[in-house]
Amino acid sequence: MISQYSILGATDGLTFEAYISQKLVPNLWKGAYVIMDNCSIHKSGEIEKLIEAAGAKLIYLPPYSPDFSPIENCWSKIKNILRSIGARSYPDLAKAIETAFSQVSLNEIHNWFTHSCYCTSLD
Repeated sequence: MISQYSILGATDGLTFEAYISQKLVPNLWKGAYVIMDNCSIHKSGEIEKLIEAAGAKLIYLPPYSPDFSPIENCWSKIKNILRSIGARSYPDLAKAIETAFSQVSLNEIHNWFTHSCYCTSLD
């Protein structure tokens, strides 16, 4: 995982753009790829500029193609962990989210990308 960002409430275009500029872009490197689905908040021209200015490339998945999205597997794991923790307050949920993301391993990420038909290397 490169970064995560938790907020209270729904995510809109401005919130997503803030995540991209403040959390994701500082952790990108030249030649990195950022893969996004076709959610409307992902389509801002400013987001593409921020990612490309970092030397990374933005790839949009075809519509309705969750099989090509490794994040779907990650969300499945995160949600299972959150259900098992059973947090009932916002502070407990925030702590549970941190716990859940800390349990995502590099090997799992590699396997999710492989499962989604991306060539991957751990080197």
